[in-house]
Amino acid sequence: MKVIKRLERYLSAAFSLGRIKSMSKDAQREIAELRLELGTLSQELKHTRQETERMWAWMRRHEALADDLVSVSRREAEVLKRTGQSDTALLLRMFSDLSRRIDGGESGRPDEKAPSSNGLPSSTGFEMFKDAFYHRFENQWRGAPEEISQRLKVYLPDVEAAWARAENKPIFDIGCGRGEWLGLLRQHGMEGIGFDTNAVQIKEGQAAGLDLRLGDALEALAQAEDNSLSVISAHHLIEHLPFDSVAWLTREAGRVLAPGGLLLFETPNTRNVLVGATTFYTDPTHLKPMPEQVMGVLLETAGFEPVDIRHINPHERLGEFLDRPGFDNELAQLMFGPQDLAILGIKSKDK
Repeated sequence: MKVIKRLERYLSAAFSLGRIKSMSKDAQREIAELRLELGTLSQELKHTRQETERMWAWMRRHEALADDLVSVSRREAEVLKRTGQSDTALLLRMFSDLSRRIDGGESGRPDEKAPSSNGLPSSTGFEMFKDAFYHRFENQWRGAPEEISQRLKVYLPDVEAAWARAENKPIFDIGCGRGEWLGLLRQHGMEGIGFDTNAVQIKEGQAAGLDLRLGDALEALAQAEDNSLSVISAHHLIEHLPFDSVAWLTREAGRVLAPGGLLLFETPNTRNVLVGATTFYTDPTHLKPMPEQVMGVLLETAGFEPVDIRHINPHERLGEFLDRPGFDNELAQLMFGPQDLAILGIKSKDK
C-alpha cells in the first residue's frame, strides 16, 4: 500500500509539473503577445506624436494655407488617376480637421467670443473651409476654365470698343474668381485688375500671372478716382449680393467709368424655367434673382445710355426640341432657351 501511495504521489507531482509547464508556456505566449501589442502601441503613439507635431507646424504656417490648398487642388486629378478617390478624400478630411484646429487651437473648437453677423463664431479656419468648398464647387459644376473663356468671348467686341473709347484705361473685374475673364482679355491685349474674397481662387489666378487681389471690390471701387476705368465687369456676382449693394455698385460705376466706358453684368436668366426652378438654387450662396426688368431700370436710373439686355447661352438641347415634331416652340424656349442674362450699359460721353 505504501508503494502504491508513493506512486500516486509521484504521478500527481508529474501531472502538476506538466500543468505548471503548460501554464508557464501559456504565460510566456501571453507575455510575448503583450510585448507585441505594447510595441505596436508605442509605434502608434510615436506616429500620433509626429502627426501632432506636423499639425502644429501647419498651424504655425497657416498664413500660407491658401497656397497649399491650390497645390492640392491642382494635384487632385493626378491623385485620382493614381490612387483613386480615397486618397483625395483623405487629403480633404485632413484639411477640414486643420481648419477646425486653426479656429480652436488644440481643442478644435472655435473661439465663441467673436460672433459674426450670421450668428456663427467668427473664425479664420471656417472662412478657409468655405473658400475651399466654393473653389471645388465651381471646378465641378461651373465648368473648366477653357469652357468659361470660350463662353465669355461673346463680350470681346463690346469691351474692345469701350477700351478704345476710354483711351485704354484699366478694366475692373468684380468677383473675378479664377480669373478666366481677365486671362481672355490679356490674350487680346487688354489689361485688367480682379477682386475677389475667395483666397483659394485668387491664388490660382495669381499663379497664372494675373493681377488678382484679395479683398472687397466695393471698397476698392469706392476709392477709385473719377473717370479712371474703361470697363467694370461682374460675371455671376449680382445674384450673390443684396439689392442695395447692386444699386450702390451701379451708381458708383457711373462715377468711376470714363466717358464711353462700359458696365457689364452677367447673371442667371430665371425666365428659363429650368434655371429659375432648379439650377439657380444649386449654388448655396445665391441670394435672389436679378431679372432684366430690375437691372434694365437700375442702369437707366444711374444714367447709362444705351442699356442693352441680351439673352445668351441657350441649353445644348434647345435645337433638338425646336426640331421635335409636335413640341411647342415657345415651350422649348422657356425650358431650354437662354440660361444667362447680360446687361450692358454705356456711360454717355457728355456725363
